[in-house]
Amino acid sequence: MRRFEAFALVLACLLTLAACGGETDGQGGVQEPPPQDGGEDVTVYDCGGLEAALPNEYLDQLQVDTDFPDAGESWKPLISVYEKASYEAAMEDFGGGGGFLFGFLVMDQAAFEQHISSDGSGIDVFATDGERYYAYTYPTDVQFYRRDAESLPDHPDWPVWETLCELGPQVREDFLTRNNLQSFSVQDFLGQPDGGGDHAVLKYYPYFLKDGDTRVYDQLLLRQPARQGEGGIWAVDQWLDERGNQSLYFPDSGKPAAEHYAELQEACDAGEHPELLTPAGAAAAFVADYFGHETAEGSFAEAREVDHAYMERNVRLQDLVLDLEFRPEEVDGMDVLNCVGEATADNWGVLGRTMYGSDWFGPLMDAVEKASVGEDQQTRTRAVMAFFLATFTTRTDFSTPLADILNAQGQADFQAFTAALAEFSEEDQTCIRFNTVVLK
Repeated sequence: MRRFEAFALVLACLLTLAACGGETDGQGGVQEPPPQDGGEDVTVYDCGGLEAALPNEYLDQLQVDTDFPDAGESWKPLISVYEKASYEAAMEDFGGGGGFLFGFLVMDQAAFEQHISSDGSGIDVFATDGERYYAYTYPTDVQFYRRDAESLPDHPDWPVWETLCELGPQVREDFLTRNNLQSFSVQDFLGQPDGGGDHAVLKYYPYFLKDGDTRVYDQLLLRQPARQGEGGIWAVDQWLDERGNQSLYFPDSGKPAAEHYAELQEACDAGEHPELLTPAGAAAAFVADYFGHETAEGSFAEAREVDHAYMERNVRLQDLVLDLEFRPEEVDGMDVLNCVGEATADNWGVLGRTMYGSDWFGPLMDAVEKASVGEDQQTRTRAVMAFFLATFTTRTDFSTPLADILNAQGQADFQAFTAALAEFSEEDQTCIRFNTVVLK
């Protein structure tokens, strides 16, 4: 199990705790600390030393819980708010699990690091006091429940539910200002991964040991987290997959990463973990721990910076073949040619693995053929030539249909064909000439 999956399991348990409420009054209800009238038509609830204010006009429709006796200190729910009718009906029928609208929880540095390196669904960190982080929690599915509800929007109580769902963002904003917290955005924390500076970038080829494939790769960003320069350990702090999806990494040691790495640096100074003294060694340790994969020397390659173009072309190419499969009438022919003309052999390798078992090849080649002749013929021909060269050595037979398309382009406009050919190297021109009848 990956570390973030274990973390998500712990998080699910916490949210279940919040959903089920705290101690009961012996009759199925929740024992709540008495709220205080906060004036201005709100009632203020004590949330472990912080305050959350709910509008009085909706209190009779809400179930509010602020008592979580079994919560730990690293993660601690502060308040959970439910629509009372759904809460009570689900409690009676299923023992809980209905009506959740929103809530707040607090986490320390170590828990925050694990949160932002996991999926984090249903949790939005929005504030900090400089030491701890505060998150807005919300359901990831519709929690409205009535025994007689066959179609939710048609139920007479649905408008009430929609109104109550609008309370969360309002209470969240008030919670931020009422408790003098600092606004916080995880997106600002993530930033744009580029490498350079104090980062090293390594390409990781996950299929290298299996079949020597280096076309599909993740990009690992490493830094020296404890000491800079000679003798400092290296560690992966984020990685990007072939589509550019960014993931942060923090060791799940129960401590903040800074503290963990300081201890690891001391151990390395004492002769332990010598593999962490190089980016490649640290990358291999990360892959073994995080992915559970064995690696070899050829599993990694140094890079000067993150290759954003590689990831963008992968996304564009995969989106194109999906569009051609499900909504071909919406795809512009020149967009098809531009996409296939820019894709490299690596991108085609990624597509082949990603779309394995899918019938994408035929629709793509049909679309290329359809768009191959028209205005600005030189641009169209150059795109097909680039496509032909990028896929010439692949296992899939692109060459046969592309050679036919190139021949048709040459017959349609030989001058444009020769002008496009001149844009390539002598070696590439020889390859195209050898495989097209029009030039023989």
